Amino acid sequence: MLISLLVILAQAPAPPESVPSPSPASARIYDRVKASVVTVEVHSGNREAKSALGSGYVVSAPGIVVTNYHVVESFLAEPERFEVRVRAGADSFPATVRAFDVENDLAVLSVPGLRAAPLSVAPELPPPGSPIVALGNPHGLGLSLIEGIFNGFAAKGAVDRMLLSMPLNSGMSGGPILDTQGRIIGTNVSVMYLSNSLSFGVPAAKVPALVAAPPVVLERAALRKDVTRQLAALEASMVQRAVAPYAAPGNDTARVGGAETRRPPEVFECWDDVEVHEKQGLTKARFGCDLQFTPSIEDVGPVGAISLLVEHFRSTGGRYGFYSHLESHGPAHLEVEAQDPEGGTLSAPECVSDRVSAGAEVWKTTACVSALVEHAGFFNYDLVATTVTHPSVAAFVAVHMTGVRPASFRTFTERALGSTRLVDAP
Repeated sequence: MLISLLVILAQAPAPPESVPSPSPASARIYDRVKASVVTVEVHSGNREAKSALGSGYVVSAPGIVVTNYHVVESFLAEPERFEVRVRAGADSFPATVRAFDVENDLAVLSVPGLRAAPLSVAPELPPPGSPIVALGNPHGLGLSLIEGIFNGFAAKGAVDRMLLSMPLNSGMSGGPILDTQGRIIGTNVSVMYLSNSLSFGVPAAKVPALVAAPPVVLERAALRKDVTRQLAALEASMVQRAVAPYAAPGNDTARVGGAETRRPPEVFECWDDVEVHEKQGLTKARFGCDLQFTPSIEDVGPVGAISLLVEHFRSTGGRYGFYSHLESHGPAHLEVEAQDPEGGTLSAPECVSDRVSAGAEVWKTTACVSALVEHAGFFNYDLVATTVTHPSVAAFVAVHMTGVRPASFRTFTERALGSTRLVDAP
């Protein structure tokens, strides 16, 4: 009897899995706000050939739409070549960029033909752990709503980012983040690489000043000048949050094998590890830090970005060949690349090697610099440095900074070299 019962159960179809349905509140929000959430497209010539696609939402009448800067940055780089269009349902409207914010990755569009009602803004953010929803047009497939949780703000980074437990997808950039009453609390902006449920938003508090700003001049030279002005503001924020605290007096150090170094402030994401290369007779300890959530601008890439790497090498198999290995190690960490002279974005890198005394050590250094051609006074920098004071142990420092001015690079690298020292050299 038992065997017969097991056979019957094995042949019986499995009960259908329960499919989670959106909450009643989400369904009501979707129905109420769907007409005010739009698709933003950047075209070059043929309307069907989109060079960029994102989302947006109506924030003010008549037809004032908020989206992300990175959705329309190709238009802002070449306004004579591209056009911006906003699609609401089956209707498509020409749009004009009124203002943009590089640091907070926001842009405001004017869409004269759009008559959708503006969404209301929440008077304050909900407490961390609160349910939220986000809307947008993922991959251009149609308006979608995603439920999630608001977790407050990310503890890392030089700009403010809302920390969201929700799987945003490509094409949802610029869509609204709403509380349970359907009020705006933020704007979709990005996701964590290789994560399926960690996303980020820009708080709604960043929007009003941008909406009230005077319209930009949609001419290439004027837009480049505005980006340069915003780079200066971004760098000032980066210096305040990241560079100045790092350069300030303090004894917050990190141990890196047989070396120690100044630990960057909490806005950096840091990690460490140790590698043992038995065949080469080498032990390497590593300590690396990156500044999170740095914005990007068209063609140039990330700006206001900083990465720091400190390593300690110990020869465990004798001194022969130790420094010949380090000679090839340093250049491998230089990130500068040869530039197309016709490109006009970055100048060809110029590199200088030297020996300098910093802190307790003597360093062999190579520093490279490329200028942001269209943004005078801003540069991409690389520095690699290796101590040359001991025959079987060495410290190595690499600094990479993009879209910064010379003073910021000098302040950061002087602190990096001056605070790194060998603590158990033979």
